[in-house]
Amino acid sequence: MYLSRLTVQSAIRTGYIRLYSQANGYNDISTDSSYTATADVRHPNKNKLGGRNFIDYMRCTAIGGVGGNGCVSFFRDTMVANGPPNGGNGGNGGSVWLEVDDNETSLSCVKRQLKARSGGNGQGKSMHGAGGKDLTVKVPKGTIVREIIPEQPPISRVSEKGFLSALENEIERDQREYRQTKESWFVHYPQWEQRNDLSKVRLPQEFKAFKWELEHPQSLHIDLTKHGQRALVARGGLGGLGNPHFISPTERQPHYALRGLPGQRRIIELELKTIADVGLVGMPNAGKSTFLSAVSNAHPKIAPYPFTTLNPYIGTVDFRDTFQLTIADIPGLIPGAHRNIGLGHSFLRHIERSRVLVYIIDVSGDAPWNDLLALQQELDLYHKGLSSRPSLVIANKADIAGQARRNFEQWQQQTSIPLIPISAKFRKNILKATHAIRQLVDQ
Repeated sequence: MYLSRLTVQSAIRTGYIRLYSQANGYNDISTDSSYTATADVRHPNKNKLGGRNFIDYMRCTAIGGVGGNGCVSFFRDTMVANGPPNGGNGGNGGSVWLEVDDNETSLSCVKRQLKARSGGNGQGKSMHGAGGKDLTVKVPKGTIVREIIPEQPPISRVSEKGFLSALENEIERDQREYRQTKESWFVHYPQWEQRNDLSKVRLPQEFKAFKWELEHPQSLHIDLTKHGQRALVARGGLGGLGNPHFISPTERQPHYALRGLPGQRRIIELELKTIADVGLVGMPNAGKSTFLSAVSNAHPKIAPYPFTTLNPYIGTVDFRDTFQLTIADIPGLIPGAHRNIGLGHSFLRHIERSRVLVYIIDVSGDAPWNDLLALQQELDLYHKGLSSRPSLVIANKADIAGQARRNFEQWQQQTSIPLIPISAKFRKNILKATHAIRQLVDQ
């Protein structure tokens, strides 16, 4: 079907070019090189498609929902000109929760700003506002939550006279701010802002306590280690009270209501430390990923070059008697990792929670026992006593004839650490290695 250029330009201006093309089966809008059209091309969001990299450390802001305002309303009817107050209360704001989920393996699911829903405002006829929906964020097991408290400026030394003068100014400023804050806490009936006398109005005790909690927050430090464990990181604000709550013997028709309070706002730090029974430690290209894929159901990337594994992988080893243990494949360590050379700290933090350390050493190289000493030194420099945990050595690439056999025999004579020769590539002696690991875990 032929389309004139005028028809195409008109369709573009009206925004229906896509519908017009689909209805007529026409895809090529124009073949004239002198004619250009600007289209709004929206690329797919990589975050929604799972394109984000592995994240084990991040900072984010958690904001609780704002409470809804109370309502100033009065009952009115045909025979009732001045009825009693019937304003509803505002709904409480939603809170921000962190919940452990075993299906999550990275902090990439956490956004930089975690904000819960606000509560609804109260309405007339004693209708209360709806409560804000809580925001629940799934995090992997082993996440540590810390609050970052901004540093206070240092207090400068002043004389006694200057201190008294500064104290008086501070008290006066606090009183002025309290009066302004108290007035801003209330919602007024139309044209009653100047007529309402709020000097004798007493604020509810729960509002004072919540405001004090906002101004004096307690430090947050939580370790999430169990599936389904929840942690409250930002509490939602309280909903305001309607004008019926301010009826008193001297005030029968209050023309004001209480506003909702803002929710907590916290800057939190999330750090993921992988939880596994066994941690694999080794130099780059030593065969850790190959060993993990041979003994478990994990499928890490395997290639004949260093630093193939850039993220920790966790595999589960199933035994015939239904016993299970988890093994974490930690990316390769290099000398100076304790000084955060390369990605040292990003890798070493995932070894801290492992109960058993398994050193994967390439026995076909020159002096493989020096690799073991270098790995143990890096662990101790990062965290004192980390290398003293129960451990064994997996002498990988033992299938390489000549150099591997000579190194293994020489190494076995000068060390007390259990040595198990294997070939992870050809899956030789794997069963003996898994049973030795299980014995260490059972101890």
